[in-house]
Amino acid sequence: MPVSKLLELQSRFHNYRLDKRVFPTSLVQSLVQSMEAEGIRADIGLAGTGIDLSLDWVTYQQRIDQLSNMLDLLGMNGAWLESPRTVSISDYGLLGYAMMSSATLEQAVQIAVKYHKLAGAMFELAFDVDGDEAVLRIVHLLPGGRVGQYTVEELFAGISRLIGLLLGRDHKPSRILLNYEAPDYAEKHLQCFRCPVIFNQPSCQYRFSREELAEPLAEADANTARICEESCRKLLNQMEIEDDIISRICHLLLSTPGEFPKLDAVANKLSLGARTLRRRLNDLGTSYQRILDDVRRELAIEYLRTTNLTVQEIAELLGYSEVTNFRRAFMRWVELSPYQYRKQIGSPA
Repeated sequence: MPVSKLLELQSRFHNYRLDKRVFPTSLVQSLVQSMEAEGIRADIGLAGTGIDLSLDWVTYQQRIDQLSNMLDLLGMNGAWLESPRTVSISDYGLLGYAMMSSATLEQAVQIAVKYHKLAGAMFELAFDVDGDEAVLRIVHLLPGGRVGQYTVEELFAGISRLIGLLLGRDHKPSRILLNYEAPDYAEKHLQCFRCPVIFNQPSCQYRFSREELAEPLAEADANTARICEESCRKLLNQMEIEDDIISRICHLLLSTPGEFPKLDAVANKLSLGARTLRRRLNDLGTSYQRILDDVRRELAIEYLRTTNLTVQEIAELLGYSEVTNFRRAFMRWVELSPYQYRKQIGSPA
């Protein structure tokens, strides 16, 4: 399946499968470091999870097992609600920059709901407005029990910090609704959220003032927002169809443009031998080089259409040591030079 067809697929939510590798290992490593700060070695915190920190992604089940280990070792005490944590927009990767460059908080929230899977989520979010309140509601939560409870509380505390960061001022929700009984540490919810927290509700909801939705964001930039959202869409599409080995390779390549790995490195990321990967691709009627060329073509067209990057800069981003090699490849792909293509579609010079 060519990359151009993959990128045309409409965004949709994950089909949750516990052995699906969708969680960025960077998030796992962050928790490992937090536990080490509490005196718990990485090998103890990861015991029984099967997590390999040298890989880029872990499965849902491995992440759930890691969180379960954490709660076994540190206790279900709500500590994640009482320790104020400094957040940066870079913590959310490409999704963070898409939100930050949005025109208003409402637009940022809509982008977050649409693409939150890129941040390694084990839940699905819905957004609506109810009277004078904006509502973020969890409509599906993968883990249950205490891991699910931790996931909700960590999420809602993170939402509070993120909205404050986007608005550039203090923010607090109007109400928090939770679908479980009040835990022993319920007072920490009040200290964290500074609003009524209501337990034993039908669903988990983060509610805040509707008026905040219209507030403009200081870093708003329409062009940046468009480019970032398009990139989010592409990455999400790749995640959605990564069961296909070709799609998984495309996902790896699109995640690190400008740093295209050799076939051996890609095979290692996929936990395959290089010969096995070559054989599987050959059985599918393609090759690693052909997939790499497809990805480069799509990225080249995207850069020429949506950015002010020079042809030299684009060539470097696509891993070409000589701009003439890039021009030759682009002529082969679309029968126009990069300059002719950009002029024909009226994109930035």
